[in-house]
Amino acid sequence: MGAGSQPEGRRERKKRETRERILQGALRQFTRHGYDAVTVEALAESADISKPTLFNYFPSKMAILQALVPGVDERFAAAIERFRTEGGTAQEQLARFFAYGAEMTRKTPMLTRALLILALRAYEDPIYSTSQHRWPSLHDSFCRMLRDGVARGEVRTDISVERITHYITGIYVYGLLSWLADPKFSVDVELAVAASFLGSGFSFSAQPSR
Repeated sequence: MGAGSQPEGRRERKKRETRERILQGALRQFTRHGYDAVTVEALAESADISKPTLFNYFPSKMAILQALVPGVDERFAAAIERFRTEGGTAQEQLARFFAYGAEMTRKTPMLTRALLILALRAYEDPIYSTSQHRWPSLHDSFCRMLRDGVARGEVRTDISVERITHYITGIYVYGLLSWLADPKFSVDVELAVAASFLGSGFSFSAQPSR
């Protein structure tokens, strides 16, 4: 608790705990059954609250899915931070992250599908927040990974870290969208190839001589 901040009251604590219970229950439901198959009634039951109480916290089922995005973003960013801590080159860390992304797609296909569709809707529908397709924590972690590589002399410097990050996330998302369009798409193999291609592209050896 920061200096000068007020202690959390009982009412505020109960509201926070109820909101968290709704989100955790929704995460389990969407992961197991998929977004479309889960009813609002099931979400309320999983949180041990009434349907009207659920709507006091979230106006719709879609709003609950939207509220899950920051947590998912933070978990994927934490994976990059873990790979940074484990060491290796930036290219090796990227390959480990892409393998992790493929693994999570296989483990939680229903949730991955729902989040991808939400991200696509966010591009064209003004009711969705732009944060639904920005994934700020993931972006920042990629930038830190690449800056470490620049400091070690591994990552080229003629292209900005931010731009390389855009290339990485673009190709990563394209791989997931290919899987979304065709569940038989070999996301493990294709993301591994993509990581190798990207790593060779942003490596210092790829920087043109001057």
